[in-house]
Order: sequence, then structure tokens, then C-alpha cells
Amino acid sequence: MASVPIAGAVLVSIVSANVRESPPAWLLDYEVRNESSAAVWLVVDESLGFRREGSRIELSYARGPMQAGAQPFGYFDPEVAELPAGGSVRRHLEIPWPSPLSTLWNEQRTAAPPPGEYEVSVRIGYAGTPSPEPPRDGESVEAPVLRWQRTAESPPVRIAVPAYAPSGERGRE
Repeated sequence: MASVPIAGAVLVSIVSANVRESPPAWLLDYEVRNESSAAVWLVVDESLGFRREGSRIELSYARGPMQAGAQPFGYFDPEVAELPAGGSVRRHLEIPWPSPLSTLWNEQRTAAPPPGEYEVSVRIGYAGTPSPEPPRDGESVEAPVLRWQRTAESPPVRIAVPAYAPSGERGRE
């Protein structure tokens, strides 16, 4: 399957970022725009990749490499949705605090940054074809997906993580 040239054609922007105090959560809306002349396929897997470096947080819905030692029951291609040329789509995120994470894609089971202000961005995955090619001889099962997928990241917005009770504690929300 031939890949469609799409470099720089997909833009992501956070259009609203709100904090809910109880129960503590972020409520984010982001928009993905396809500014190319061809359709693209957005990765719409529901697993969140959470990356924090100091006061910067990236929320990723792009397919990333599996964590070392992860043993899934078979590898699967990402779920995708077509975004036509010139089209856009808005997505809503609710990120509870603390937030459970898949250890298939994340080093930790829970995202629990200290309360405070953060610069937050959203990363998405997309491709010029609806699915990756099969693995080549000798390569990992995830290599074709990582080769096929491109990513786009929104400019960051400033948002606070509200006070919350650590996982497993009750009462304070």
C-alpha cells in the first residue's frame, strides 16, 4: 500500500482546558485538522500515554513502543478513523486525578503528578494509509506501526492539577 505524502499536514490544538475540583479532573477538548489534499487516518486507540518532565506533561494518543517486559496477548494494529482532506474533528478528554494508565504503554500504573501548574500538550498519531504493512523478516511486531505512524503535537496550554487524594485513599476529593 503506497503512503500518501502528508508531512506537516495535520495540526492539533487544545481548544479548551478546564479543571474540575470534585471529583478532581481535567476536562480538555482538542481539535485535529487535516490541512492536506488527501485523507489521513487518525489513531483512535483509547490508551493514554502519559509523559511528565518537570512542569511539562504530554498526553499522547499516538501509538508508542511497548514498555520493556510488557507481554500482550498478541500485537494488534491501532484502531483508526479516516479524516478527509480539509476536515477536522474535536475530541473530549476527561483525565481524573489520580489517573489509571496501561502498563503496556506507560512505565507506571497511575499518573499522579503533584498538584500545581503544568504546561500540557496533546500528541496524536496519524498515517497516510489505513493500516501498516506486515512485519519484515526479523523485526518486532510493533516496528511496522512505528514506521507507518507520524505524530503531531499541540502547542502547550497552562493548566493546574487540583488537590486530590492518592490512589486507594478515600474522603478527600
